[in-house]
Amino acid sequence: MALMEDKIMVSVYCLAYNHEKYIRNTLDGFISQVTNFKYEVFVHDDASTDKTASVIKEYANKYPNIIKPIFQTENQYSKGIQIFRTYIYPKMSGKYVAICEGDDYWCCINKLQKQVDILETDESLSACVHQTTQINCVDGTQKNICGYTQNCIVEFDDIVQRGNNVYQISSLMYRKVYLDTLPQFCTCMKNVGDYPMAIYLTLVGNIYYINETMSVYRLFSSRESWTSNNSISRNKKRWIENCEDAIRMLNLADEYSEHRYHQQFMAAINRHEFDIERLTKGKWVAFQQKYKNIRREKHGLHYIKWIVGYLLPESVVYQLKKIRTYIKDKL
Repeated sequence: MALMEDKIMVSVYCLAYNHEKYIRNTLDGFISQVTNFKYEVFVHDDASTDKTASVIKEYANKYPNIIKPIFQTENQYSKGIQIFRTYIYPKMSGKYVAICEGDDYWCCINKLQKQVDILETDESLSACVHQTTQINCVDGTQKNICGYTQNCIVEFDDIVQRGNNVYQISSLMYRKVYLDTLPQFCTCMKNVGDYPMAIYLTLVGNIYYINETMSVYRLFSSRESWTSNNSISRNKKRWIENCEDAIRMLNLADEYSEHRYHQQFMAAINRHEFDIERLTKGKWVAFQQKYKNIRREKHGLHYIKWIVGYLLPESVVYQLKKIRTYIKDKL
């Protein structure tokens, strides 16, 4: 396919750490893209202790016009350094930004082209996302992440209430110009950047959803993964800190939007307050009057499962899930 022009259209970035088992899939997804424009991929290895860096070097040598490696000799994440803003963003020259972590991968060779085509035809769009398959690396189960079933504009309320759970980060492409003047609420969370960025992109424009699976997200890919380290079961203190950060961020976002979506922001804050209280005061807080809206979202069997999950000990709930999985497999 002939190139439209000589300049870079899309800058992709990939954060990798001890992803030796998966990084080839990720890199293959990058180099296999079929486009009528140039794109660049910055792959940042944060001082991996396995052979991740060696694999990245191999691809960088073979595809120097696409793969642009950044290697660290000391782990920067553990030092609290913002890797993207410090090492990657200054090097980017594309009009658009796309992302894929080192343990995820793109499964469609036309992903970049399809997203650019949509963003190029509508200036009101701030970003474009698509369906992603989630693979649980512990039990092997798979599911679609996004709940939408047709091409559409992503609802603002969905983003605020569910955060980046509406879409997976490997599906996101957005206009790089929005990185030039990020508001305070986008940089106030210590461990999470996807959630405030999702809110920001819905405040400055519309996010378009393509109902096509073009990426794969690996859940619990390793003990070093963000999901594993920040799960409630492994780190309740970290989970509470993330909730507190989210509350501060949502209040700042409410101010930034001049309270146009005050009700939605307050509802999201209520959810995080609920998470903090149930972890610090016990599960019975679910029946407090101020959390009635959360209870009302559950109906019929879903409500019963929700109640059981909150009232029974975690060990019992885990065993019930194993029994359910066993029965489903037998049937």
